[in-house]
Amino acid sequence: MKIYIVGSVGSGKTTLARQLSAATGIPCYHLDEVQHDGLRRRTDDERDSLFAEILAKEHYIIEDTGRKAFTEGIRQADTIVLLNIPLFVCRKRIVSRWFKQKLGIEKCGYKPNFKMLRLMFMWSKNYASGADGLKSRLEQLSDKTITLRTTKEINDFLGGITNVQNCNP
Repeated sequence: MKIYIVGSVGSGKTTLARQLSAATGIPCYHLDEVQHDGLRRRTDDERDSLFAEILAKEHYIIEDTGRKAFTEGIRQADTIVLLNIPLFVCRKRIVSRWFKQKLGIEKCGYKPNFKMLRLMFMWSKNYASGADGLKSRLEQLSDKTITLRTTKEINDFLGGITNVQNCNP
């Protein structure tokens, strides 16, 4: 099973990936960690090599904002989960996460400064407006894309995965 989770900053991609991984036993990969090593942005060759290692696996859960550098993962996925959460919810989560990171309560791979906060707001706006192009790129893959908009839809999706896993010993 190859699952690719995409959506805006603050949409819940990391949380969903971790929950799916726990329910299925399939490892999850956060493409922020492929793009950056915590201290610096990786070179394109480093990034592409790490990404190719993930894609070579039989099963994976990947989460990302849908960066063009990782389009091949979206193409190869069996299922694409698009978290299309309202902008105001994403922005609330962005601010909450930023404060937690600033206070050292939550780990992050970047410096939680005002520049980063501003960038996250810009990225979420670009996603919501379609300026990032993600939703239009996914239109051609609609046969394998599941769009989730609410917490209830996310929980129902997780429940369905858990039920499938329980039926397949």
